[in-house]
Amino acid sequence: MALLFLIIVGLAAWISLKQKPLYIAYSTVIIETVNPDIPAIKDIAESNKAYYLSYKTYMETQRKIIESRRVSHHVIKNLGLKNKKVFNLEKDPIGTLLKKLKVDIIRGTWVIRISAEDEDPEEARRIANEFAMAYVNPSLSRIKANSSRVQDFADVPLEPVRPNKKLIIAVYIILIAACGAGLIFFKGPSDIIIKDSNDIAALLQLPMLGSVPKIKPDWKNVKTKADVDRIVEKDPLCMASEAYRSIRAKLLFSLNKSGSIAKSLVMTSSAPKEGKTISAINLAIMMARSGENVLLVDAHIKRPRVHDVFKMNNDAGFADYLSGKADFDSIVKYSGIEKLSIVASGKASYRPVEPISSKNAKFFLEKASAIFSKIIFDAPPAASLEAAVVLLSICDGTVIIADGNRIIKSLLSSSKELLHKKGANIIGIILNNVLL
Repeated sequence: MALLFLIIVGLAAWISLKQKPLYIAYSTVIIETVNPDIPAIKDIAESNKAYYLSYKTYMETQRKIIESRRVSHHVIKNLGLKNKKVFNLEKDPIGTLLKKLKVDIIRGTWVIRISAEDEDPEEARRIANEFAMAYVNPSLSRIKANSSRVQDFADVPLEPVRPNKKLIIAVYIILIAACGAGLIFFKGPSDIIIKDSNDIAALLQLPMLGSVPKIKPDWKNVKTKADVDRIVEKDPLCMASEAYRSIRAKLLFSLNKSGSIAKSLVMTSSAPKEGKTISAINLAIMMARSGENVLLVDAHIKRPRVHDVFKMNNDAGFADYLSGKADFDSIVKYSGIEKLSIVASGKASYRPVEPISSKNAKFFLEKASAIFSKIIFDAPPAASLEAAVVLLSICDGTVIIADGNRIIKSLLSSSKELLHKKGANIIGIILNNVLL
């Protein structure tokens, strides 16, 4: 909100400064009636409706005379406006001049106010005064049935009337405040973004396993997106690799509390694109390099990505085993990294919930545990885990991955509650993509 405030107020100020100032000058003329049929003001107040209509019609006629093309022609001629660029380039200079003019009748009086606007304050004054003098000029007596005089000549305006910079900025501030209030009202006070790892751990009452900084290409060891996905292999001494090394140690400590010999782990998140796959891949590589025999399984069947990172085909995999279309040995593939094997997602079934929730998931884990010391499942986000919900109850632990730049309290809390209801043993949180 603070950034939005600065951007919009800055934009409003920039727009105000880019607009050319506009000045308005005012002159007034007073009409002295000579036609006995036109009643005096006192008589109008006391007369019937017909007299008032007569007065109104008369004054409207005088206003139209001031706005007439004949009077405008006199103004252009007397001021030499035809020689000015703004009028010289126009097909209808009189029409252009009339756009600068406004004539108002002061209600209940014989006074007419003439206003002229222009970017040049002196020009605005000259136009307003010239219209007043052209109207009262005796040479125009053929088109008006009165005698009139200039009551007040226009002065040079000192301040522009537009743009009103203070008003524009004030309106933008009010709009920002209204948007902020609306966001709080509709989102609720709990839907605020938090970035501090201590606040997240306190909110969920779960251990913080570690924070991984945002990984950027350095054009030496890390040049492509594929290098970023396998950062611990491409640049083992960078800060992100050090973070994964620390997370691995905490994970192994937590997993050792379980009774099984082989340790299985589910990586999930509260929302898509929070870094589950990159975390699963780098932790699997890190564990394999420490001597563990590791199996990385892509359980995100609807949106698989592990096979792309390791440049494998996805013809057969986890989904095919669960649906009975492939055996275990045929889907386990060597990753190119010692002690690390991969099971791709395979082809998604038209009814993915049924096969993944079947007893074949338990058979898969039993076979994998007989060969591998660590099994890591790259699973869908918590809201989409219904398809792979059986993994939560049969695996030793579940880790929540959160993007450090867009954590929403209510979403993270609801994800934790959902995982607990499905039987998950949540052992901690990894904060990903943290800006240093």
